[in-house]
Amino acid sequence: ASAAGGLETLVNQAMKDPNPLNRRLAFARLLESLTPENAESVRAQLVSLGAEGDQWRDFCYAWGALSGKAAIDLAQNSPERDLAETMTGWAAANPSEAMALLQNLPEEMKGQRDELTASVIAGISHKDRAMATDMIAKLAAEGNGRANQLMDIVARQALRTDGPEAAAVWADSLPNGALKGAAMDRIAEAYSRKDPVAAANWAQSQAAEPYASRTIEQIGRRWAEQDPVSAVGWLENLPAGNGQISGLRSAFGDWEDRDPAAASQHLLNMPQSPQRDSAISGFSMGYAWQNPQAAITWAQDISDPTLRQTTLTRAGEAYLRTDPAAGQAWLQTSGLPAETQQQILNSANRRR
Repeated sequence: ASAAGGLETLVNQAMKDPNPLNRRLAFARLLESLTPENAESVRAQLVSLGAEGDQWRDFCYAWGALSGKAAIDLAQNSPERDLAETMTGWAAANPSEAMALLQNLPEEMKGQRDELTASVIAGISHKDRAMATDMIAKLAAEGNGRANQLMDIVARQALRTDGPEAAAVWADSLPNGALKGAAMDRIAEAYSRKDPVAAANWAQSQAAEPYASRTIEQIGRRWAEQDPVSAVGWLENLPAGNGQISGLRSAFGDWEDRDPAAASQHLLNMPQSPQRDSAISGFSMGYAWQNPQAAITWAQDISDPTLRQTTLTRAGEAYLRTDPAAGQAWLQTSGLPAETQQQILNSANRRR
């Protein structure tokens, strides 16, 4: 009785103490005191006191790790949102049993396969990243369309535990392809925020690979926020590819905001190329809100007809919204197809 009373005191303190630090400490002690025998009783108290958010998720994780299939059975039939986090806890503590259930889901749980697969991957990645990665590779080979999202879960865990530099080394060890690209994308976002130069050095050897195009674009964009001249110089020296193209578009979209004169001068010095077209497009689309006439003049210098029309359309929308009369006058003499003119008008009216 005294043990039960002690637990009840901890639950009450964790939920009701006015001091948030006391609540957190009491909840940590509560989780340490959980056993398979008392977990259901503690759960009932937490539900009655309205546990939610991180507290509820952490309890479910601990409960799944302790009680395994028994916790899953109860969570599956409860009105609370607890099954996914309970499954993650079970998978972290006992990956083989959690995987076995996933591969043999009862009929009533088959509609939750995607959510539970993500939970199992998350749990396994807390204990054995290689096992989680192998499981995702098998799912991808079977045609699972969510494999990239599952790899993102593992990459997040790698970042959390190891930091971006070590997570980047882990990503390098993955086989080339879409799954590696998904991991690189997640790591690039964090790595380039911390140290864009180091992130660029990491990613550039794979710049020509299709799976790395979004990674290159992210690093170029993030670096351009701090040092557009260096970012653009790096992008221009990469092998041609979608990453370089989209990276230049993003970098110039940021550079026009910081120093449109310097960005314009750089554009003037670039030779005609798909890279220059992409850079002009990024510059023009961003600059249209500050100086639509200049943005339109630049857009007309794009060689690629499809990209030129897309860029003019975006710049024209901005023109009509910032100066409707002048924008209308330009549109009538723009030479754009009637259908495109109507699209610009519709878009400007919709967003006004």
